[in-house]
Amino acid sequence: MVGRCAKQKKNISSVRHIADSFLFYLLGVGFCKMKGMKIAIALLFFVGLMSCEKKAALQTKMASPYSQPVVNQLPTMLMMDKDKNITDASKLKGKNIIILFFPDCDHCQREATEIAERIKSFDGYTLYFLSINPFTEILKFAETYHLTAIKNVKFVQTTGDAVFNNFGSVPTPSMYIYDNGKLVKKFNGETRVDEIVNYL
Repeated sequence: MVGRCAKQKKNISSVRHIADSFLFYLLGVGFCKMKGMKIAIALLFFVGLMSCEKKAALQTKMASPYSQPVVNQLPTMLMMDKDKNITDASKLKGKNIIILFFPDCDHCQREATEIAERIKSFDGYTLYFLSINPFTEILKFAETYHLTAIKNVKFVQTTGDAVFNNFGSVPTPSMYIYDNGKLVKKFNGETRVDEIVNYL
């Protein structure tokens, strides 16, 4: 693709050079000597050159969007809910927030409390509370902080390796905001909801 674009650019430059030279000739002494049909043919030739240049430029413009593919920045890992349903995180659609947490982390507990109190601020997003702990601990956390009955909040489990391979060594809670596969913003450590909503 790079070779084709470079060649096309060179051709456009050559056409422009020829067209400019010919126009200069028409405006010079040679123009005075041309008569009738010769002038008409010359003008048609000039118009044809300019049309080729415009067509080549349009083709280049139309091809350019394909040189920038959309990148999926979602983590490549599997998440399991309490019913053992598996979700591939890399295939999530729409607006999603992944929140890494430990049930016994006091920072995570304060974050969960504030999210529950401000849940309307997260309308339009699906929140995935993700932990490597056993489901007994995960579900107790969800119940304690009044998040079990909220439709757009899900509690899921994954492995420690999956977390490390995708996010590295990060503090909890850590929050990742995605919009159609693109990472909009990440927060590592306890963060006030007032700051988070600025990126929703």
